[in-house]
Amino acid sequence: MPPLAYTPLRLEGVIRTCPDDFVVDERAAFEPTHDGEHLLLRIEKRGLNTNDVATELARSYGVSPGDVSFAGMKDRHAVTRQWFSVLTPSDVLPAMSPGWRVIDSTRHRRKLRRGELAFNAFCIRAHGLRGSVDAIQERIEVLRRSGAPNYFGEQRFGSNGANVARAKAWVCRRPRAAVAPFQKGLHLSTGRALLFNAVLARRVEARNWNRLVDGDVALDTLPTGPLWGRGRPPAHGDALDIETAALVEYREWLDPLEHLGLNQERRGLVLQPMQLEASVDGATLELRFELLPGCYATALLRELGTFRNSAAEMAA
Repeated sequence: MPPLAYTPLRLEGVIRTCPDDFVVDERAAFEPTHDGEHLLLRIEKRGLNTNDVATELARSYGVSPGDVSFAGMKDRHAVTRQWFSVLTPSDVLPAMSPGWRVIDSTRHRRKLRRGELAFNAFCIRAHGLRGSVDAIQERIEVLRRSGAPNYFGEQRFGSNGANVARAKAWVCRRPRAAVAPFQKGLHLSTGRALLFNAVLARRVEARNWNRLVDGDVALDTLPTGPLWGRGRPPAHGDALDIETAALVEYREWLDPLEHLGLNQERRGLVLQPMQLEASVDGATLELRFELLPGCYATALLRELGTFRNSAAEMAA
């Protein structure tokens, strides 16, 4: 597990005891045009991942998987609400299906693009709370003020790192087997996330993850880390030295990620929750907050305490 930014709280609980305890509401960064060749569907799902629903929509409308799009991947073990677009002339809504339902629909002039989100709103409940309950509000104030390390969450890496093992077997070895575009994207994203987390962990250990050092590439006055790909790293000086040292043990990933069609990008090192509120009712903690696209709620939760993932335990 990557290092924590703050002194661990002696707080324990259980999350994801049922889908309703982990609710994610996607807020779009666009206004529907209410006309056009794409059908926009706002869908509530539970117990399914985003790609499951996209596959069912393609089957329902008789279109290719590439004609169905969405702005972001959402958790399986949760209740999530998000937009999908389908390239179809039909306005007929798909039949009710186990695990998901359409809650709104309209037309749009173009297909949704990944990341076309303003933010994601979360409501998370942790049960069986034990330990330093009195310290929660103080830690909430720290997180509001200083944020948390913007780690990619364990969902990206799979149970016991299974996604990392699969990605390494494909990215770092030759010859590569032919894989579907979705699978290729997953492998590349996993590799990039692994490297980014290694750099961020080094910055957390150095206690400079949320402040600029010499040579940093800033985003809104805060430091960034690399999403690996082609091109010279834009960091220099102390920042580049930190990144280079952090990636020494991952060097077998570097050349393949550069030659698989990715360009060097940057991601903020600091996760800044918006509208963060916490309340405790008996042994239940309820958290409400908003995160920018690509940020993981679990990265915030781990700075509050140790929360067992009931859904992951049942799946194991």
